[in-house]
Amino acid sequence: MAVITSTGFGSGLPISDLVSQLVAAEGSPAQARFDKREASLQAELSAVGILQGALSAFQSSYSTLLDTSKLNSRATTSSDSTLASISAEQSASNGSYSLEVSRLATAHKLVGQQGYNSGDTGSLSFGNAAGDSFSVDIATGNATLEGVRDAINGASDNFGITATILNLTSGPRLVLTANDTGEENRITSISSTTTSGDLSGFDYSYASDADPLLDGDTGNYDQVRAAGDAAFTLEGQALTSASNSVDSIIPGVTLTLKATTEADKPVELNISSDTTKVKSAIEGFVKAYNSLQSLISDQTSYNSETGVAGTLQGDSLTRTVQNQLRSVLSGSYNSGGAITSLFGLGISSNRDGSLQLDSDKLSTALTNSFSDTASFFAGENGLAKALESSLKGYLQSDGTFDSRTDSINTQMAKIDDDRESLSRRLTSLEARLFSQFNAMDAIVAQLSSTGDFLTQQLESISQISKYRNK
Repeated sequence: MAVITSTGFGSGLPISDLVSQLVAAEGSPAQARFDKREASLQAELSAVGILQGALSAFQSSYSTLLDTSKLNSRATTSSDSTLASISAEQSASNGSYSLEVSRLATAHKLVGQQGYNSGDTGSLSFGNAAGDSFSVDIATGNATLEGVRDAINGASDNFGITATILNLTSGPRLVLTANDTGEENRITSISSTTTSGDLSGFDYSYASDADPLLDGDTGNYDQVRAAGDAAFTLEGQALTSASNSVDSIIPGVTLTLKATTEADKPVELNISSDTTKVKSAIEGFVKAYNSLQSLISDQTSYNSETGVAGTLQGDSLTRTVQNQLRSVLSGSYNSGGAITSLFGLGISSNRDGSLQLDSDKLSTALTNSFSDTASFFAGENGLAKALESSLKGYLQSDGTFDSRTDSINTQMAKIDDDRESLSRRLTSLEARLFSQFNAMDAIVAQLSSTGDFLTQQLESISQISKYRNK
């Protein structure tokens, strides 16, 4: 509002103070109403946001229970994980296996024994036991041992050889290592075609020998590690594998061979339903629901001693959400298994609406009816699906909570508009009061001036009369 100052020259009144007090008296009740309404809306907006966040947290708590594949996950154990480990997909069957490892799969490695004269050019061709091959060109630009190494590693059709350089006392030598283990990945041939100089020092041809380390020893390379398949027995059956990671023997199961076992001391491997993970998910679900119920109780409570009510006391949305969740959780769900209600898992309702979990009963249900428990939650007609359907309309974008938040924000914006309207009205009132008081002040000033004149005239007449009477 504009501030107009006046000292009340004519009347002697504090016009500015009078106008300010009158304007304040006019605006204070409305301002108080606006402040109270805004505080109430701010508290409601905060409470609704907290409730929405708690519902989202509760929704997240049963996300695992919505997915049958997560509920049916497998737990695996190994009697000695330094020798062998096991992992299993959800599709794997429960079972126990006895494993003995007599040989690990190895990757072929060769160390060149012939030097290389920089500047020698031509091409090198490589082959392996699987029949794969590729070639590289050694031109003037890469006619160094480093260039040969880089050409091999950079070949787009390289079937799986990594080249490095080993600096020996006799000079630098080329080292070739098969990227993958197994006999089929053995390097079987290296042949050269020379354009200038001599590339025959890179030639190699595999030949088997009684001593594996002598296999392929043509004088150009030392075989420091032979290519070999893993050899092991599973449940007494002799098996081999090109890799130490074996996923083709037991459906849905991967065995990782790490070291050889001692004779008659097998590694015991086990696959079972992962009840620990599911139990943890159910416990988290119960805890999240109880936290939600506690929050709703706080927000809707009334303290008769202090007369203070929760922000959402009597709120229809909160009451509807609470009643709907209680209805869903107390329902019966026929998903084709023996578990049809939370009570069958050792979960019961307290008088205050919270859930109570009997951990021992839950463990027994998971042990005896694991698949039925998964179906109860994640089945097409399961509890978790019913909860998801129930909460969807509340938490989705443009859902009930978003609409409620938008409504509160709209009401708060209306208060801002009302404040601006009041400000304009008070500014107009202030201007009108100043105008009226100033007009009054001018009249008072004029009357005061006239009075002073009359007083002076009367005093003059009195003086003349005294003079004549002398």
